[in-house]
Amino acid sequence: MRTRHSRPARGLYLSACGLALLLAFTLSSAHAQPGAPAVRQPTPYPLPSIGPASEPTALPYPAYGTPAPGVGAGTPAPGVPQRITIKQAIAVGYALAPALASARADVGVAAAEVRLERAGLLPSVSGTASISRSHEQQAGASSGSGSLTSRAGTLQPDALATSAASSISSGPISVTSNSVGLSIAQLIYDGGKVAASVRAAQRNETSFADIYRRDLQTVAFNVATAYYNYLEAQRTTAVDVEIVRENQVQEDLISAQIRAGTAARVDLATAQLPTAQARLAVVKAQGAELAAQAAFANAMGLNANTNVQPIDDTSIAPSTQITTIPIPTYAQAEARGIALRPDYDASLQSLQSAQYSLRAARLGLFPTLSASAQAGTASTDTSGGSFRNSSSIGLALSIPLYDQGLTAANTAQAQANVDKAAAGLQNTKLGIQLNVKQALTNLVSAKAALDQTSIELNTAELVLRATQAQYRAGVTTLPLLLNAQVQLTQALTDRVTSIYNLRLAEQQYLYASGEIGQT
Repeated sequence: MRTRHSRPARGLYLSACGLALLLAFTLSSAHAQPGAPAVRQPTPYPLPSIGPASEPTALPYPAYGTPAPGVGAGTPAPGVPQRITIKQAIAVGYALAPALASARADVGVAAAEVRLERAGLLPSVSGTASISRSHEQQAGASSGSGSLTSRAGTLQPDALATSAASSISSGPISVTSNSVGLSIAQLIYDGGKVAASVRAAQRNETSFADIYRRDLQTVAFNVATAYYNYLEAQRTTAVDVEIVRENQVQEDLISAQIRAGTAARVDLATAQLPTAQARLAVVKAQGAELAAQAAFANAMGLNANTNVQPIDDTSIAPSTQITTIPIPTYAQAEARGIALRPDYDASLQSLQSAQYSLRAARLGLFPTLSASAQAGTASTDTSGGSFRNSSSIGLALSIPLYDQGLTAANTAQAQANVDKAAAGLQNTKLGIQLNVKQALTNLVSAKAALDQTSIELNTAELVLRATQAQYRAGVTTLPLLLNAQVQLTQALTDRVTSIYNLRLAEQQYLYASGEIGQT
């Protein structure tokens, strides 16, 4: 992004640029003696140019040392594009992240609790049907069952008694019973206890749904963070590779000077040291790049060895216009955070759920009125026939008199939960305010730092060009040229870091305000 300077500042900047070029030309002219050839050095390598970081480095891993086959190369994932945009990456994270599956299960459990609580408001209907057959063996007749009379000197049983005894001891009795019935019961009034429990469960379900929405935002934030971290790691590797190439060219330049007799051999050792240091930086940058690639795949719910390349269309050139999100005031950002953050609404819903649970607990000793009705038919003879109908209807009033202190204990527990939920809501609000403030200041700082790196890179390029011109004219030393080269590579590194710090700051602000993943 170009920095808009005031006219005096722009004039000073252009004057400094012109002064550096004029100095290079003056020194070159001053050292060119009349009648003698100028001492011209070989031309150094041109200014570095780093392209988009949409492709991994082609170097083996590690680039210097013993290669480790199979460590750096990843494999594509079926159904996932190998080159992916940030929106596609977030969509993959939504589909595969295990944390979201767990959150969806929590929402399902909370929804089932609502149905359980709502059952108390609905009528209870039950039907019964039974068939039974009973078998009972009767006892024999006792000795006193009849009277004995004497006929012709012998004892004869009375005929009636004999008939009765014969009837009682004739054998077992089997009875078949059939019945069918229907009953219904309905709560009429309980002071609102069941209704309060239903509302508490509904608020709890909404709270879990809000938590799930925040989990979605967390997945989007983690994927976006890993996305830009990977791009920054790729760019850092590219910059370090470019530094190695520049330093190697510088070594070749010194070798040419030594062969031409215009440089001492000690200058070659001076040039070889930064090359060795740059190679070490490349190896470290490669390891950081592969670690960032694994973190990016893991954030999307993929195997850490998956080869997925984020697409980057941002140039690090100082003249590139880098768009960013508008920067609001703190009051605007706070208001958006309170309105859009799902975790704040989840805390609010939890507080309301606790308040409804407190109301239900206080109604533990409230009288309840319920109605019931029953109708059925049953057999009346031993063979299961001769059905007779029966029915009943009634009201029942239950007045709890003493419950061993359960209602008081439940009320105290529910009140404590209300206090805890209120504290949680306030804590969530304070956390949002802190997140928004930190994210907003970080975004402002990152944007300002990016503007400064544009100036830094422009200045470093100008200084290097001037120093190269001086060195070609033989009016400056190798350490000064190497120092100008180091300053340019540092400016490149700062530019890369500032670009992705800005992208990360944008994602952090969107996450803090609850806007991430909505587009």
